[in-house]
Formats: sequence, structure tokens, C-alpha cells
Amino acid sequence: MNLRTISNWLFNLDARYPRTIIAVVFFITVVLGWKIFNLEMDPSFKSMLPRNHPIVETMEKVDELFSGSDIIIIAVESDSLFNERSIEKLSSFQDSLESIPLISRVTSIFTQKHILPTKDGFKIEPLLTSVPNDSTEYILFLEQLNRAGVINNLISSDYKKMCFIGQINSSFEYDEFEFRKNIYDLVDDFSDPEDFFVSSLPITQATIIDNMQRDMRVFTPIAIGLGIFLLMLSFRSWTGVFLPFFVVVCSIIWTFGIMGWLNMSMAFIGTLIPVMLIAIANNYGIHIISHYFEYSKSDTLSTRGQILRKTIRKVGVPILLAGLTTIISFLSLFTHALPRAREMGLLISFGILVSFVLSIFLIPSVLVLVSRPHYIMKDKSMTLINSFLVGMAKFFSENRIPVLISFTILGIWISLGIKDLKVDTNPDNYFPETSKLRIANTKIGEAFGGSTQMSILVEGDIFDPKILNNIELLTSHIKDRFEIVTKTYSIVDVIKKMNSGFNGGDPFLEIIPDDRELISQYMFLYSLSAEGDEFDLILDDVEEPENTQIFLRLKEVQTSAIADIVEDTKQFIAANFYDSPPIELSGAATLMGVLSRLIVRGQLVSLFCSLIIILVIMTFVFKSFLGGVLSTLPMAVSVAMMFGLMGYLDIPLNMTTSMLTCILVGVGVDYTVHFLWHLRDHIRSGDGIDDAIVNTFKISGKGILFNGLSVIIGFSSLLFSVFVPVQIFGILVMSSITFCLFGALAILPALMSLLNPKFLYK
Repeated sequence: MNLRTISNWLFNLDARYPRTIIAVVFFITVVLGWKIFNLEMDPSFKSMLPRNHPIVETMEKVDELFSGSDIIIIAVESDSLFNERSIEKLSSFQDSLESIPLISRVTSIFTQKHILPTKDGFKIEPLLTSVPNDSTEYILFLEQLNRAGVINNLISSDYKKMCFIGQINSSFEYDEFEFRKNIYDLVDDFSDPEDFFVSSLPITQATIIDNMQRDMRVFTPIAIGLGIFLLMLSFRSWTGVFLPFFVVVCSIIWTFGIMGWLNMSMAFIGTLIPVMLIAIANNYGIHIISHYFEYSKSDTLSTRGQILRKTIRKVGVPILLAGLTTIISFLSLFTHALPRAREMGLLISFGILVSFVLSIFLIPSVLVLVSRPHYIMKDKSMTLINSFLVGMAKFFSENRIPVLISFTILGIWISLGIKDLKVDTNPDNYFPETSKLRIANTKIGEAFGGSTQMSILVEGDIFDPKILNNIELLTSHIKDRFEIVTKTYSIVDVIKKMNSGFNGGDPFLEIIPDDRELISQYMFLYSLSAEGDEFDLILDDVEEPENTQIFLRLKEVQTSAIADIVEDTKQFIAANFYDSPPIELSGAATLMGVLSRLIVRGQLVSLFCSLIIILVIMTFVFKSFLGGVLSTLPMAVSVAMMFGLMGYLDIPLNMTTSMLTCILVGVGVDYTVHFLWHLRDHIRSGDGIDDAIVNTFKISGKGILFNGLSVIIGFSSLLFSVFVPVQIFGILVMSSITFCLFGALAILPALMSLLNPKFLYK
């Protein structure tokens, strides 16, 4: 059974049982839609993570051994931080912050202790014992702060900002939204006259997710409205508007309904599914209706059934190929490192499959039953757009040489921007510079060296001088090599200060002792003077520790730089500590850095795989390797130009923009498939190459043009987002689809006119 036979079978089914098909579609839509009410949102970041990733496993181990590895920094800014009223108020804030369940410990000048040398060794005293009452006491207090090493750590260098560093006691098992709400409610209670700034990677993640969910409620209706407007403008018929739109609505309902029936939750990345389906799912219906209307206009004597049979025979195979290539491109997300991204690829593929099936079953069934719009029977209907398309066809055919030379030069020049393409994800850049979160991150980053933290888990006999020296060597290497690392903190810093304090505060003796027993004695003396949980964050046991954490403070979340730190640190550990106990990197920032690089690399691999698969399919369809190459050429060139444009505009390739490749491959090849397939049909009918190009534009050009415009208009709704990456994503999709559309309607006709390839005559 060949594809033509399948097309005839489909038409016969649609023509004989139209009401049954319509009833079945409504019934399935109601059944699946009923379960949408059971669909639950899962906004947490943890659901995005591959739980079998080594860093994730290390993070879970850190949660068990310590009190977590993520932090939150809250900064307070005032011109008079150290008067009695401010100190009392901020002390109350400290107590309230510690009462939040997810905060295991808060470090500030209210809890910080410092080591003072004594005749018998050293003693531990609180940093803040009294409020300075006059200028002399204030100067002495500032000197004490400098000696304690808290300047640029807990107090800014201008003494106008103070920070509270809260340790979050879990890396995964908590509600980021509830945590953010508790923090902001507390800050609102204490703000005025002081200014408070909150910064934390979990807070940033929760805000990102919240913005995307809020945007979905805004731009989904906008996308629907723009889509209806375009369909009305294109077809000027309620039939032309209702049928593609109904297919879109059904594809969304079926997709979310299946999620409900399978008890799947919707992650924040799933908020893009409706917009993608609104932009893509009506493509197949547009081609059917466009050809049906065109044939109705050119053949007024044939019945609706005869026109519809001709339409199905002409467009059935190309929309099947278009649907297949789009599904393959989104299924390429199965190579993605994130489980939720793989899930999204499967769901969008399912939605596209639904839209294809409904387009070839439901739309013809309805067209058989309803009358053809009166306006298409008029002599001047669509005259303007037909004249425009025919003019385009003639222009690009007659001027093929200068057109191809011009666009080759332009394509190469834009593609050269790939050399400047960056792979990075900085969550700060997701927000406008005026946003509260970005202002807070900037303030805290400038005053205290950032609010993001990486951690390194070290196993073994922690009080062994060899291991302590390894820790010092490793932290010194990282800090010297990477400017983004502003501070490091480990048990080594505490032991060195104790050794100096025990020796009269001699700065030259701020070193690691060679005697393990002496180190144990230092720790015992410290524990007598300090609270019992003083070392909970860095030691699993104060007396005989077998695990410790090293903390690295980062100026900002640059995932590319973090990935470099991870790779360099692994190499350094392998080269220098190969005979030592395990040393493993951990923390949410570490994971984000590693995953972002893995995701982009995986996306590029999936791009290559989908290109090869589509090339093979097109080669098989046209029974020519040249036909396969020409089918994928405009889309491949558009991908190269898009990446080049991103390089020129300094738009980094990240988790969001890397999804662009799926849309480009899946949708971009549709236009060339329709053009080449219908061009071959006209040539087989006896047209010369140039006449065939003109007739292809006249009959099929509107479907290709309306198809491309529907995708562009659909994604234009993303420009209304308040979320910067979504805006950029929308601009990139619109630009890339414009490139693909122009390649199919300009470059490909010129190329066909020049080459006149033999596969078109087979």
C-alpha cells in the first residue's frame, strides 16, 4: 500500500462517516479533558533534576551528613547600623530568621565568635558584646571587626551594610515558594527605615518558575487571539478560522488530559507547551483549508467531495512528512539531560501527532458537511496575495544568480558569528535590571562577594594534617585560578586561627600544625567555649570527623565559569590527591553549571541526529540524495544563521535557547517539503521548471506563507512576557522561522530554477 492509496482511503473514510468521526473526536475530547481538573502543578526545581547524577547523589549525602549546602543572604543597609535601636531591631530579626524551619543556622555579627590569645592558649568570645556608645568605643569596635575578619564578609567595607547568612537545611525536599514567602514576609515586617535585600539561588529559582507560570496565564490568551486574527485575515471565513483553531484546542486538551490520566504533574517548563502547540498545531489544517479553498476557486463546477478528494490527494503526503519530521525533531529531546525536558519532548510530539490526526480526519469530515464560503467564488478573492506570490516566484526565478550570490554572502557572514557564541546561564540575566531580585543580587555581590555557594565534600580522617593540607592546597588553587570565587571557608581556616591564637596571636603561626593530637586538642578546647552546633555545617562529628565540607562563595551564577571550576577541580584532584580519600563537588550551583553544559551539548547532538534522520527520510521520499539535501538545506542554513546571530548579539546558548533547535528543525523543514513536493507534482503534470515554480506559488504558496506566519504570530505572544529569557526565546523563534520561510519561498525557487534537478522528474 503506497502513500497515494492511503490518501484515497483517508478521503473515503472522511466522506462516508463524517458525523461519526466528529462525534468520536468530541467524545474523546470530553473524556480526556475531564482529567485536566486532576492535573497538578509541580513548580519545584528538584523535579527537573536527574536524581541519578553523581552530583545529585553527593548533594543527598551532604544533606544526611550536614545541614545542607545552600545558603540565603539577607543584607541590611543603613547609614547608622550600630546604634542601640538598630542593633536591638536586627537582633530580633536574627531570632525571627532562625525560627524559620528550613533555616538550620544563621551567621551574623550576633552569632559570630572570634579567637583571642591568652596566657594559657586562647579563648572564644562573641564578636558583639555591647553597643558602642561614643566615638572612641565605635573606633575600637571597628578595629575588632577588622581583626575578626568579618569585613566584606558580614560587614561591608563602608560599614553601611550588614548581612545574615542562613544555611538551608535541605538541597531538595522543600517548597521553594513557601520558603520564599516566609522570607519576604519577615523582611517586610522589619523593613523601614533600613533597606533589606534578599539573595539566594533557591529564591531565584522560585521567582523564575513563578514568572513563567504567571506569563502562561497572560500570553496563552494572547497567542490564541493572535492566531484567530491571522486565520480570519488569511481565509476570511469562519470555517477557515474555526477548524484549525479547534484542532489546536483539541491537541492541547488531549495532551494535558493524557497527563491527567497518567497522573503526571506539570513542571514549570511545561508552561511553554500551550504556546508551542498554538503556534505549530494548526499548520496541517492550514494547508488543507488553503488548498481546498484554492481548488474551489479554480474549479467551480466540481462538488465539495470532488474538491476535497483532490485536496487530500495533493496535500496528504506532504503534511504527513511535515508532521513526521516535526515529531522526530521534538523526540530528539530524549537525549536531554533533564528528565522534565525529555518528558516535554514526548508531550509536544504527542500534541503534534494529535493535531496531524485531527487535521486529516476531522477537518475533511467537517468540510464535506458545510458549504464552501461564498467569497472564494468571487473573481477578485485572494487576487492581491496571489499576484504577490506569483510576482515573487517570477522574480526569484528570473534573478536566480544574483539572488543566490547575495544570500550566500549574507548567510556566510551571519553564520560567522558562531565563533562568538557563548554557552552560559546566569539566572540574574533572566530579570530586568530594575527588578527587586537583580538589585538585591547586585548589592550583595558587590558588598559580600555574592550569594551563591558551591561546596566540596571531603572524606577521611579530617584532623589528619595531610588531609588538611590537601584542603588548603585545593582551596588556594581554586581561588587563585578563578576570579568568580570570592571567598573560601573550611575547617582549615578555624584550625589555623586556633594555632595562631594558642601562640599569642602570632600571624606567622596561622598555619596547620603537623601534630594530629594537637589539632584534636584545639578542637576540644574550642568546643568547651563554643556552642555544641558550632561545626555542624563543616564537620559530621566534632571529636572524630570523617567528612567535612569546603565552601566556595561565588560572585555570581555564571554556569560556564562554574562548569570550568568543576572540570578544573576534578583534574586537580586526580593529579594531586589520587592516593587520598574521595573529594567530591556538590551544591545546587555546581549542579546547575554541570547540567547547563551537558544540556547544551546534548541538544547539539540531538540537532545533528535529527538532521541526519530527516535527511535520510527526505532522501528516501524523493529517491535522491540531492533531494534530501535540498529539503534540509534552508533549515540547516537557518540554524547556522540563527546561532551566528546569537553570537553577534551576545545572546548565550542556554537551557532555554537550546530548545530553539527542536522548533527550527521540526517546523523549518515543513516549508521546503511542501514546496518541493508540489513543485514535483506540477512538473509531472507537464509544466516547465519556471512555470512549475509559478504554479506552486499560486496553489501552495498561500498554505506555506500562512503556515509560517501562524508560527511567527503564535510565538510573538512571548514578547509580552516579563521574563527576559522568554522574550529572547520568542524573538529567536520568530527570526529563525522567518529565515526558514524565506529560504523556502526565495532561495529554494532560485536554486531549483538554476539546477533543474532530475529527481523532480522521477
